[in-house]
Amino acid sequence: MSCKRKLLSVFFAVACALLIGQAAQAQMLPFDLENMDNAVGVGIGMMPDYQGSNDYMAGGAPFFKITLAPKTDYYARLLATDLQVNIINSPVFRFGPAINYRFGRSDDVEDDVVKHMKEIDGTVEAGAFIGFQLVDKDNPRNRFLSQIEFLGDVGGEYEGWNIALSANYYFQVHKAVDLIVGAGINYADDNYMETYFGVDQEDSDRTDNILPVYEADAGFLMARVNVGAVMHLSYQWHIAAGVQYRPLLSDAADSPVVDDRGDSNQWVAGLGVAYTW
Repeated sequence: MSCKRKLLSVFFAVACALLIGQAAQAQMLPFDLENMDNAVGVGIGMMPDYQGSNDYMAGGAPFFKITLAPKTDYYARLLATDLQVNIINSPVFRFGPAINYRFGRSDDVEDDVVKHMKEIDGTVEAGAFIGFQLVDKDNPRNRFLSQIEFLGDVGGEYEGWNIALSANYYFQVHKAVDLIVGAGINYADDNYMETYFGVDQEDSDRTDNILPVYEADAGFLMARVNVGAVMHLSYQWHIAAGVQYRPLLSDAADSPVVDDRGDSNQWVAGLGVAYTW
């Protein structure tokens, strides 16, 4: 398996998300961890070969949440490639900078046509997030979390931006088990959509005109619906499993890369383990 595949697969997000929040969401572990300063873990999972692919790959990724000052809500959180730092000391609101590494699309993908298109290099994105959480006073394990994250390309690959809105609800169903249901939606500008879903004349020629020229405009990129469960083996050890359905929308779904060669119905699934203290 190539380095690109090993790394791209880390963004499976669901298993880790169940433990420390959605991929587009920097939140606490769902085990009344407001009093926990640190969490570290690893997950394994599967996800599409690239955005819009109907081929899947497997891999793993680390994640962590570190409280930056004792008895505060300041923290740094890494989820696979996405790093957020909360700079607001509030039990309800959170805000801060975000940095993400977005993988591209190389020429070693499984699809025999898409592999002939120009490579899309990985790039660094930077931006900010803002969110809030509502906690059940009678049972802190029941909580609603929501966040918006804005990211812009600073690595010069697609030179655009994208924004993600997510919401999750955690609720206790057993002394040792929490369930999670969530949803979200992503929007991307012209540059993002054209880079990852457009087909220019050169790409059409490279594929012997199997893929027609196609211009992708700004619009909603994908929706997200996720379900999963977290089992608490002890106060320190937790495992989780889940699945996320993320259908591509608008011009992303209509792209020949997706409609002709891939699948707009995208799935991510994973299993993770975390240690907290």
